Amino acid sequence: MERASVISPDRVLRILLLEDSALDAELITEALAAARLPAAIDRVVTAPEFTAAVRDRRWDLILADYRLPAFTGLHALEIAQDHARETPFVFVSGALGEEVAVEALKRGATDYVLKDKLDRLPAVVLRAMAEARERSERRQAQDALQRMLDERTALLHELDHRVKNNLQLLLSLIGIEIRQAEEGPVREVLGRMRERLQALAAAHRDLYDGKGAARFDASRFACSLCEELTAAVPGVRVTAELEIDAVEVEPSKAAPMALLFNEIVVNALTHAYRDRHGKLKLALRMRDGSLLFQLSDDAFSPEEKQAAQNSASGTILKALSRQLGAHVEWPWDDPATLVRVVIPVRDGS
Repeated sequence: MERASVISPDRVLRILLLEDSALDAELITEALAAARLPAAIDRVVTAPEFTAAVRDRRWDLILADYRLPAFTGLHALEIAQDHARETPFVFVSGALGEEVAVEALKRGATDYVLKDKLDRLPAVVLRAMAEARERSERRQAQDALQRMLDERTALLHELDHRVKNNLQLLLSLIGIEIRQAEEGPVREVLGRMRERLQALAAAHRDLYDGKGAARFDASRFACSLCEELTAAVPGVRVTAELEIDAVEVEPSKAAPMALLFNEIVVNALTHAYRDRHGKLKLALRMRDGSLLFQLSDDAFSPEEKQAAQNSASGTILKALSRQLGAHVEWPWDDPATLVRVVIPVRDGS
Protein backbone atom coordinates (compact mmCIF):
# COMPACT_ATOMS: atom_id res chain seq x y z
CA MET A 1 0.00 0.00 0.00
CA GLU A 2 1.46 3.40 -1.01
CA ARG A 3 2.12 5.76 1.88
CA ALA A 4 1.05 8.83 -0.10
CA SER A 5 -2.38 7.34 -0.76
CA VAL A 6 -3.02 7.09 2.98
CA ILE A 7 -0.92 9.75 4.73
CA SER A 8 -0.12 13.21 3.42
CA PRO A 9 3.63 13.86 2.85
CA ASP A 10 3.96 16.45 5.61
CA ARG A 11 2.02 14.52 8.23
CA VAL A 12 3.63 13.03 11.32
CA LEU A 13 1.68 10.18 12.87
CA ARG A 14 0.77 10.58 16.51
CA ILE A 15 1.27 7.12 17.96
CA LEU A 16 0.65 5.96 21.50
CA LEU A 17 2.88 2.99 22.30
CA LEU A 18 2.11 0.76 25.27
CA GLU A 19 5.37 -1.13 25.76
CA ASP A 20 7.35 -2.00 28.91
CA SER A 21 10.56 -2.90 27.02
CA ALA A 22 12.70 0.06 25.96
CA LEU A 23 14.55 -2.15 23.46
CA ASP A 24 11.33 -3.32 21.81
CA ALA A 25 10.11 0.27 21.69
CA GLU A 26 13.30 1.24 19.86
CA LEU A 27 12.89 -1.60 17.37
CA ILE A 28 9.32 -0.54 16.65
CA THR A 29 10.44 3.05 16.09
CA GLU A 30 13.19 1.91 13.72
CA ALA A 31 10.79 -0.32 11.76
CA LEU A 32 8.53 2.67 11.08
CA ALA A 33 11.44 4.97 10.27
CA ALA A 34 12.89 2.44 7.83
CA ALA A 35 9.59 2.52 5.95
CA ARG A 36 9.73 6.34 5.91
CA LEU A 37 6.71 6.70 8.16
CA PRO A 38 7.42 9.79 10.30
CA ALA A 39 5.92 9.26 13.72
CA ALA A 40 5.81 11.07 17.04
CA ILE A 41 5.70 8.14 19.45
CA ASP A 42 4.73 8.56 23.10
CA ARG A 43 5.57 5.51 25.15
CA VAL A 44 3.66 4.54 28.29
CA VAL A 45 3.99 1.50 30.54
CA THR A 46 1.39 1.51 33.27
CA ALA A 47 -2.38 1.33 33.16
CA PRO A 48 -2.85 4.82 34.69
CA GLU A 49 -0.47 6.35 32.14
CA PHE A 50 -2.22 4.60 29.27
CA THR A 51 -5.69 5.56 30.50
CA ALA A 52 -4.74 9.22 30.92
CA ALA A 53 -3.11 9.35 27.48
CA VAL A 54 -6.10 7.76 25.72
CA ARG A 55 -8.61 9.88 27.58
CA ASP A 56 -6.89 13.28 27.34
CA ARG A 57 -5.21 13.28 23.91
CA ARG A 58 -6.04 12.37 20.32
CA TRP A 59 -4.01 9.71 18.54
CA ASP A 60 -3.73 8.47 14.99
CA LEU A 61 -2.78 4.97 16.14
CA ILE A 62 -2.35 2.88 19.29
CA LEU A 63 0.33 0.15 19.37
CA ALA A 64 0.21 -2.11 22.39
CA ASP A 65 2.14 -5.07 23.77
CA TYR A 66 -0.03 -7.96 24.88
CA ARG A 67 1.84 -8.94 28.05
CA LEU A 68 2.79 -6.22 30.53
CA PRO A 69 3.54 -6.25 34.29
CA ALA A 70 0.20 -6.14 36.17
CA PHE A 71 -1.54 -5.13 32.95
CA THR A 72 -2.80 -6.92 29.82
CA GLY A 73 -3.29 -5.88 26.27
CA LEU A 74 -6.96 -6.86 26.39
CA HIS A 75 -7.45 -4.52 29.35
CA ALA A 76 -5.78 -1.78 27.34
CA LEU A 77 -8.08 -2.55 24.42
CA GLU A 78 -11.12 -2.16 26.67
CA ILE A 79 -9.86 1.24 27.83
CA ALA A 80 -9.27 2.32 24.23
CA GLN A 81 -12.76 1.15 23.22
CA ASP A 82 -14.25 3.25 26.03
CA HIS A 83 -12.33 6.47 25.28
CA ALA A 84 -11.11 6.30 21.67
CA ARG A 85 -13.16 3.73 19.81
CA GLU A 86 -12.35 5.19 16.40
CA THR A 87 -8.58 5.07 16.89
CA PRO A 88 -6.93 2.03 15.24
CA PHE A 89 -5.52 -0.39 17.83
CA VAL A 90 -2.73 -2.79 16.80
CA PHE A 91 -1.15 -5.40 19.05
CA VAL A 92 2.65 -5.76 18.77
CA SER A 93 3.54 -8.82 20.80
CA GLY A 94 6.27 -11.40 21.15
CA ALA A 95 3.77 -14.21 21.61
CA LEU A 96 0.16 -13.99 20.54
CA GLY A 97 -1.58 -17.28 19.91
CA GLU A 98 -4.18 -17.68 17.21
CA GLU A 99 -7.09 -18.00 19.66
CA VAL A 100 -5.98 -14.89 21.56
CA ALA A 101 -5.52 -12.96 18.31
CA VAL A 102 -9.01 -13.89 17.13
CA GLU A 103 -10.48 -12.87 20.48
CA ALA A 104 -8.66 -9.55 20.31
CA LEU A 105 -10.01 -8.84 16.84
CA LYS A 106 -13.53 -9.71 18.01
CA ARG A 107 -13.19 -7.20 20.83
CA GLY A 108 -12.24 -4.37 18.47
CA ALA A 109 -8.52 -4.64 17.74
CA THR A 110 -7.59 -3.60 14.22
CA ASP A 111 -4.72 -6.05 13.67
CA TYR A 112 -1.67 -7.62 15.29
CA VAL A 113 2.04 -8.01 14.49
CA LEU A 114 4.54 -10.38 16.07
CA LYS A 115 7.76 -8.79 17.31
CA ASP A 116 9.90 -11.21 15.34
CA LYS A 117 8.15 -9.99 12.17
CA LEU A 118 8.31 -6.22 12.58
CA ASP A 119 8.91 -5.87 8.87
CA ARG A 120 5.12 -6.31 8.59
CA LEU A 121 4.45 -3.37 10.88
CA PRO A 122 4.58 -0.52 8.28
CA ALA A 123 2.09 -2.29 6.01
CA VAL A 124 -0.20 -3.02 8.96
CA VAL A 125 -0.01 0.61 10.06
CA LEU A 126 -0.83 1.89 6.57
CA ARG A 127 -3.75 -0.50 6.25
CA ALA A 128 -5.05 0.49 9.69
CA MET A 129 -4.82 4.18 8.78
CA ALA A 130 -6.58 3.59 5.47
CA GLU A 131 -9.42 1.73 7.16
CA ALA A 132 -9.72 4.48 9.78
CA ARG A 133 -9.89 7.11 7.05
CA GLU A 134 -12.58 5.15 5.21
CA ARG A 135 -14.60 4.83 8.40
CA SER A 136 -14.24 8.54 9.05
CA GLU A 137 -15.29 9.47 5.53
CA ARG A 138 -18.22 7.07 5.68
CA ARG A 139 -19.31 8.48 9.02
CA GLN A 140 -19.02 12.04 7.70
CA ALA A 141 -21.12 11.10 4.68
CA GLN A 142 -23.72 9.47 6.91
CA ASP A 143 -23.75 12.50 9.18
CA ALA A 144 -24.23 14.77 6.17
CA LEU A 145 -27.11 12.63 4.91
CA GLN A 146 -28.67 12.63 8.36
CA ARG A 147 -28.40 16.41 8.57
CA MET A 148 -30.00 16.71 5.15
CA LEU A 149 -32.78 14.33 6.20
CA ASP A 150 -33.34 16.29 9.41
CA GLU A 151 -33.54 19.54 7.45
CA ARG A 152 -35.99 18.06 4.94
CA THR A 153 -38.07 16.60 7.75
CA ALA A 154 -38.15 19.93 9.56
CA LEU A 155 -39.18 21.67 6.33
CA LEU A 156 -41.91 19.08 5.73
CA HIS A 157 -43.27 19.58 9.25
CA GLU A 158 -43.20 23.35 8.80
CA LEU A 159 -45.07 23.12 5.49
CA ASP A 160 -47.52 20.67 7.01
CA HIS A 161 -48.15 23.05 9.90
CA ARG A 162 -48.68 26.00 7.60
CA VAL A 163 -51.03 24.12 5.28
CA LYS A 164 -53.12 22.95 8.22
CA ASN A 165 -53.30 26.48 9.62
CA ASN A 166 -54.25 27.94 6.25
CA LEU A 167 -56.95 25.34 5.68
CA GLN A 168 -58.33 25.96 9.15
CA LEU A 169 -58.32 29.70 8.50
CA LEU A 170 -60.25 29.22 5.26
CA LEU A 171 -62.75 26.94 7.01
CA SER A 172 -63.25 29.54 9.71
CA LEU A 173 -63.78 32.32 7.17
CA ILE A 174 -66.29 30.26 5.22
CA GLY A 175 -68.05 29.41 8.47
CA ILE A 176 -68.42 33.13 9.18
CA GLU A 177 -69.82 33.71 5.69
CA ILE A 178 -72.30 30.86 6.09
CA ARG A 179 -73.58 32.26 9.38
CA GLN A 180 -74.05 35.70 7.83
CA ALA A 181 -75.63 34.49 4.59
CA GLU A 182 -79.38 34.17 4.20
CA GLU A 183 -80.98 30.82 3.57
CA GLY A 184 -80.80 29.90 -0.08
CA PRO A 185 -78.36 29.20 -2.90
CA VAL A 186 -75.51 31.27 -1.45
CA ARG A 187 -75.51 29.38 1.82
CA GLU A 188 -75.71 26.07 -0.05
CA VAL A 189 -72.71 26.95 -2.24
CA LEU A 190 -70.68 28.04 0.78
CA GLY A 191 -71.64 24.83 2.55
CA ARG A 192 -70.39 22.74 -0.37
CA MET A 193 -67.13 24.69 -0.44
CA ARG A 194 -66.67 24.02 3.27
CA GLU A 195 -67.26 20.31 2.70
CA ARG A 196 -64.59 20.24 -0.02
CA LEU A 197 -62.08 22.03 2.17
CA GLN A 198 -62.85 19.62 4.99
CA ALA A 199 -62.15 16.72 2.63
CA LEU A 200 -58.81 18.28 1.65
CA ALA A 201 -57.93 18.86 5.29
CA ALA A 202 -58.75 15.24 6.14
CA ALA A 203 -56.60 13.96 3.27
CA HIS A 204 -53.73 16.19 4.33
CA ARG A 205 -54.08 15.01 7.93
CA ASP A 206 -54.01 11.35 6.87
CA LEU A 207 -51.04 11.82 4.54
CA TYR A 208 -48.88 13.98 6.81
CA ASP A 209 -49.46 12.22 10.10
CA GLY A 210 -46.08 13.17 11.62
CA LYS A 211 -44.36 10.16 10.09
CA GLY A 212 -43.95 11.47 6.58
CA ALA A 213 -46.21 8.86 5.00
CA ALA A 214 -45.07 7.75 1.56
CA ARG A 215 -48.53 6.48 0.54
CA PHE A 216 -52.09 7.76 0.88
CA ASP A 217 -54.46 5.32 2.58
CA ALA A 218 -57.44 5.70 0.23
CA SER A 219 -59.48 2.97 1.89
CA ARG A 220 -59.27 4.50 5.37
CA PHE A 221 -60.12 7.93 3.99
CA ALA A 222 -63.12 6.69 1.98
CA CYS A 223 -64.47 4.72 4.93
CA SER A 224 -64.31 7.62 7.39
CA LEU A 225 -65.64 10.09 4.82
CA CYS A 226 -68.68 7.98 3.98
CA GLU A 227 -69.52 7.34 7.63
CA GLU A 228 -69.18 11.01 8.58
CA LEU A 229 -71.25 12.32 5.68
CA THR A 230 -74.09 9.80 6.01
CA ALA A 231 -74.32 10.47 9.74
CA ALA A 232 -74.69 14.21 9.07
CA VAL A 233 -77.61 14.00 6.63
CA PRO A 234 -80.58 15.90 8.18
CA GLY A 235 -84.12 14.57 8.12
CA VAL A 236 -83.53 11.11 6.67
CA ARG A 237 -81.69 7.99 7.79
CA VAL A 238 -78.95 6.80 5.47
CA THR A 239 -76.98 3.73 6.51
CA ALA A 240 -73.48 3.29 5.17
CA GLU A 241 -72.53 -0.23 4.07
CA LEU A 242 -68.86 -0.59 3.21
CA GLU A 243 -67.06 -3.15 1.05
CA ILE A 244 -63.54 -1.78 1.05
CA ASP A 245 -60.21 -3.38 0.15
CA ALA A 246 -56.96 -2.10 1.60
CA VAL A 247 -55.79 0.44 -0.99
CA GLU A 248 -52.86 2.85 -0.83
CA VAL A 249 -51.87 5.23 -3.61
CA GLU A 250 -49.05 7.65 -4.30
CA PRO A 251 -49.27 10.98 -2.42
CA SER A 252 -49.76 13.01 -5.63
CA LYS A 253 -53.24 11.45 -5.98
CA ALA A 254 -54.32 12.25 -2.41
CA ALA A 255 -55.90 15.69 -2.95
CA PRO A 256 -57.81 15.03 -6.22
CA MET A 257 -58.89 11.59 -4.99
CA ALA A 258 -60.16 13.01 -1.70
CA LEU A 259 -62.13 15.66 -3.57
CA LEU A 260 -63.50 13.10 -6.02
CA PHE A 261 -64.65 10.77 -3.24
CA ASN A 262 -66.23 13.71 -1.43
CA GLU A 263 -68.07 14.89 -4.53
CA ILE A 264 -69.45 11.44 -5.28
CA VAL A 265 -70.75 10.79 -1.77
CA VAL A 266 -72.15 14.30 -1.22
CA ASN A 267 -73.70 14.19 -4.68
CA ALA A 268 -75.48 10.93 -3.85
CA LEU A 269 -76.68 12.16 -0.47
CA THR A 270 -77.92 15.45 -1.94
CA HIS A 271 -79.80 14.13 -4.96
CA ALA A 272 -80.68 10.51 -4.24
CA TYR A 273 -81.71 10.68 -0.59
CA ARG A 274 -83.51 13.97 -0.45
CA ASP A 275 -86.86 12.51 0.62
CA ARG A 276 -86.18 8.86 1.50
CA HIS A 277 -84.21 6.57 3.75
CA GLY A 278 -81.72 4.14 2.25
CA LYS A 279 -78.50 2.18 2.35
CA LEU A 280 -75.55 3.86 0.75
CA LYS A 281 -73.31 0.99 -0.33
CA LEU A 282 -69.73 2.03 -0.93
CA ALA A 283 -67.40 -0.38 -2.73
CA LEU A 284 -63.67 0.26 -3.07
CA ARG A 285 -61.72 -2.51 -4.77
CA MET A 286 -58.54 -3.13 -6.75
CA ARG A 287 -59.03 -4.74 -10.16
CA ASP A 288 -56.25 -5.32 -12.68
CA GLY A 289 -54.15 -2.38 -11.51
CA SER A 290 -57.09 0.00 -11.24
CA LEU A 291 -59.13 1.25 -8.32
CA LEU A 292 -62.90 0.77 -8.53
CA PHE A 293 -64.99 3.23 -6.51
CA GLN A 294 -68.73 2.56 -6.68
CA LEU A 295 -71.86 3.80 -4.91
CA SER A 296 -74.98 1.62 -4.88
CA ASP A 297 -78.34 1.23 -3.13
CA ASP A 298 -81.18 -1.21 -3.44
CA ALA A 299 -82.38 0.93 -6.36
CA PHE A 300 -82.18 4.49 -7.63
CA SER A 301 -84.95 6.09 -9.61
CA PRO A 302 -84.20 7.55 -13.05
CA GLU A 303 -84.95 10.99 -11.62
CA GLU A 304 -82.38 10.53 -8.85
CA LYS A 305 -79.77 9.37 -11.31
CA GLN A 306 -80.46 12.23 -13.70
CA ALA A 307 -80.34 14.82 -10.92
CA ALA A 308 -77.00 13.49 -9.64
CA GLN A 309 -75.41 13.38 -13.08
CA ASN A 310 -76.62 16.85 -14.10
CA SER A 311 -75.69 18.57 -10.85
CA ALA A 312 -72.84 21.00 -10.41
CA SER A 313 -70.91 18.22 -8.70
CA GLY A 314 -71.14 16.23 -11.91
CA THR A 315 -69.18 18.96 -13.71
CA ILE A 316 -66.57 19.03 -10.96
CA LEU A 317 -66.31 15.26 -11.14
CA LYS A 318 -65.36 15.52 -14.80
CA ALA A 319 -62.50 17.89 -13.98
CA LEU A 320 -61.23 15.68 -11.15
CA SER A 321 -61.52 12.55 -13.26
CA ARG A 322 -59.39 14.14 -15.99
CA GLN A 323 -56.72 14.98 -13.40
CA LEU A 324 -56.69 11.39 -12.13
CA GLY A 325 -57.05 9.79 -15.56
CA ALA A 326 -60.27 8.21 -14.22
CA HIS A 327 -63.35 6.98 -16.04
CA VAL A 328 -66.73 8.00 -14.50
CA GLU A 329 -69.77 5.97 -15.48
CA TRP A 330 -73.45 6.51 -14.64
CA PRO A 331 -74.93 3.05 -15.45
CA TRP A 332 -78.54 3.58 -16.51
CA ASP A 333 -79.05 -0.15 -17.07
CA ASP A 334 -78.24 -0.94 -13.43
CA PRO A 335 -80.78 0.66 -11.09
CA ALA A 336 -78.83 -0.38 -8.00
CA THR A 337 -75.67 1.51 -8.99
CA LEU A 338 -75.58 5.29 -8.99
CA VAL A 339 -72.02 5.93 -10.16
CA ARG A 340 -68.92 3.92 -10.88
CA VAL A 341 -65.40 5.37 -11.10
CA VAL A 342 -62.31 3.48 -12.30
CA ILE A 343 -58.95 5.10 -11.47
CA PRO A 344 -55.65 3.72 -12.79
CA VAL A 345 -53.23 3.19 -9.91
CA ARG A 346 -49.49 2.85 -10.36
CA ASP A 347 -47.75 -0.28 -9.00
CA GLY A 348 -51.14 -1.93 -8.55
CA SER A 349 -51.49 -0.63 -4.99
